[in-house]
Amino acid sequence: MNILRWILLAGLPVLGWGAAAAPFPAIPDAPFVQEYREEAMYPRAVGEARAIVVGADGGVWLAAKGGVFRYAGGEWTKALDGSAYSLAVRRGDVWAGTWQGLYRIREGRAERVDAVEAAPVPAVFADAMGVAAMTQSTLYEFDEAKGWRGRAWMGARSVRAMTRDRSGALWVATGMGAYVSRGDRFRELYREAELLAGELRGAAAAPDGAVWLGGIGGLDVYRGDRRSGHFNVSGGMPNQDVRCVAVEPDGTVWAGTALGAVRRIGSRWSLLHSRRWLPSDDVKAIAVGADRTVWVATGSGLSAIRRRKMTLAEKADHYLNICLTRHVRPPYLVEQCNLKGPGDVEHFVPRDDDNEGGYTGVYLAMESYRYAATRDPRARENAAKAFRAMRFLREVTGTSGFFARTVVPSDWTKMADANRTFSPQERADEWVENPRAKLVENRWRPSADGKWLWKGDTSSDEMTMHMFGYLTYYNLAADESEKSAIRDHVRRIVDYLIEGGYTFRDIDGKPTKWGVWAPEKLNGDPDWRAERWLNGLEMLGYLELAGYVTGDRKYRRAAEELAKKSRFDLYARHPLATEPSERTHFDDELAGAALTLALLERTSSELRGAYEQGLGFWWGQVRSQGRPLFAFQWASLKGARSGEEFGLQECVEELRGEPLDLVQWTVDSRKREDVRLVHEPMLDDVQVDRVLAPGERATMRSDSNVYSAVRGEDGMSESSGVFWLLPYWMARYYGYIGAPR
Repeated sequence: MNILRWILLAGLPVLGWGAAAAPFPAIPDAPFVQEYREEAMYPRAVGEARAIVVGADGGVWLAAKGGVFRYAGGEWTKALDGSAYSLAVRRGDVWAGTWQGLYRIREGRAERVDAVEAAPVPAVFADAMGVAAMTQSTLYEFDEAKGWRGRAWMGARSVRAMTRDRSGALWVATGMGAYVSRGDRFRELYREAELLAGELRGAAAAPDGAVWLGGIGGLDVYRGDRRSGHFNVSGGMPNQDVRCVAVEPDGTVWAGTALGAVRRIGSRWSLLHSRRWLPSDDVKAIAVGADRTVWVATGSGLSAIRRRKMTLAEKADHYLNICLTRHVRPPYLVEQCNLKGPGDVEHFVPRDDDNEGGYTGVYLAMESYRYAATRDPRARENAAKAFRAMRFLREVTGTSGFFARTVVPSDWTKMADANRTFSPQERADEWVENPRAKLVENRWRPSADGKWLWKGDTSSDEMTMHMFGYLTYYNLAADESEKSAIRDHVRRIVDYLIEGGYTFRDIDGKPTKWGVWAPEKLNGDPDWRAERWLNGLEMLGYLELAGYVTGDRKYRRAAEELAKKSRFDLYARHPLATEPSERTHFDDELAGAALTLALLERTSSELRGAYEQGLGFWWGQVRSQGRPLFAFQWASLKGARSGEEFGLQECVEELRGEPLDLVQWTVDSRKREDVRLVHEPMLDDVQVDRVLAPGERATMRSDSNVYSAVRGEDGMSESSGVFWLLPYWMARYYGYIGAPR
């Protein structure tokens, strides 16, 4: 009987492989706004940055200790020598407040404004109504009809910024409060009921008539002469040490802080920080260009936060191009790459990794889903190459069923973990620290033909992601000859596991450090207690896969025997029932993959019930992380009847929110004031107490801790993008996300 027909007659869910269409409407792949950044480091002559504006021609002007500079076309030019403090733009002219007065820069020429005294001008403002420039003693104002006029300034001399609201009132932010002028008189704002903090540094008028004032206490918003709101850490700001303020035409508020660029869209706060977005977190000034590019001046350089419309399909093409360009190396293994300098993707170096085979399994699954969703022959070709590379990991060892962690060309000399020796004392130290330690001196061994070096001590993690990739390729992309190759390959590996007493024997005939699923170890050895839950499910999944692809009932019988005699069914029901101190988020991904292996065509209702209970248990553990991969796996395996059941819209927003930049910049959230640092759910890591937005958090990988407070490699490596591509193409195949129109 046809398997799909049998499943349907039995009233069981199809579990994704037999039918690709979801029983509910797909979310259309409509264009969305994708942010990305470009940066320009300052030349040495700039010194301390103080103010920034965007000229009428799109060029960016910077006031700094070293003078006034213009940035355009990737080049810096100096327009004015000497210390400068403030800038404004009006009708193509740039107005610069300097240490010796006010200058107007027109067509590249700088001329001092004689009507303004030759004294420091800490603030200048310009709009259609005219120009205002402030010294410590005088407020100078200019309009076309009256020219320049000055009036004595009786307020605090620590002037920091000026703006004009929609009614024409002039606002002055100082280190001792704010002043607002309607006509010739100023009203002072300095009391606690009027300002969060008297020490103000930024002021900006919004299109709706509001005025935003920023200082060390956060932000105040005024409408007319009344404060209508105030925002600081207690209101959700990531940092309240505000140095400058800017407002976009749509009302989006930006605040430059000591921790990066804080943004308020509607009622939601976000933080753009780290080298992912800024040259440094020490924000000095922010300006918005006519094209809505947001320019952020930091202590070390400029960052342009740009926007472009794109679809998820276009984003997938972007990531795939990165992957194929920099992350596939002979014999077609997929992993991160190293960069010769921070963020220097033009100069990259392939690298090996202990989990390289597993990551290639993720890539294999991704390309299989892509082929099934699009019928693009390039996807099928890539999947076939990945499978052959993964099969080669077994062939290169010269064994019947053992596969290597990874291989490198024999002329490589800079492997991540080179061969080494251990003294008796070092061995003793390792075994005291970890009684399960396996010290392998010859980690790299030559292939029979001398062309490759292969690394053993392969882990259970590798095994699971290999099997997940094989299953997906078998069901969605492989032709008959390739299916035959998969059957042979999987049979060899699983037979090898069974023959080894459910252990993965290395070239030395002994189990690898992590390749242990033996019942006597999981049930009787306390040092394996933490692994029993996941490992038990994994082995059942391997056996189910072998039975599924080969049709040989011996594998199903082996699974049933492990369930009845060795409690593996109990482990399958609770795949992440690990003590919190033993929890790793890599296990979350492995459990999802193992459940996908286990929940195949079954005749044993008892084991199916165990797997389905395990699916629910796993989903309860991982749902709060908001990971699209886990949501789509659960939805396809459970047979979700609506997108609301698993948060489909939230998953789409997560995919849209992931940055285009895959460089592994270090993101440190420990100084944020809108989160708490905790030690859960993992007890050995510093974490934040909530899941941050994709562009703000330290990791984007589904096998890493989404709560990590600090993570990254200082821009010296780049991720492959497969952890985004897999859930996207999975969702396309299952019909959760539509194809672009």
